[in-house]
Amino acid sequence: MMDRIRINVTKLALFAYHGVNDEEQRLGQRFYLDLSLIVSSVTATETDRLEGTISYEDVIHCAEDAFRSAKFRTIERAAHAVGRSVMDRFATIESLSVTVHKPSAPVAAIFDDVAVTVDFSRNG
Repeated sequence: MMDRIRINVTKLALFAYHGVNDEEQRLGQRFYLDLSLIVSSVTATETDRLEGTISYEDVIHCAEDAFRSAKFRTIERAAHAVGRSVMDRFATIESLSVTVHKPSAPVAAIFDDVAVTVDFSRNG
């Protein structure tokens, strides 16, 4: 029997040099990533074997590498780069949501966080 599961990674902290302003690209800042994956063809729910699922450690490393692969001006582009990389590497992922949080966005306002979510799906 094969099941379908959801894996959530929340508040993955990463330091990077993304932003529109020169200071952001020079000094960098902390970002947080949330990943929510729907994975098909999972047998680990029955077998308890890692080979029957997807390694969230591998997903995290893939997301980190993609997020740091360039200096993106927008968090929209950073989220897209992460999503494309993860979807391309892991064929059993049916859908994926990538949220990039930018708590130190240079905006003259009081807020906890600015975030963008990009959704990906293999079926449209």
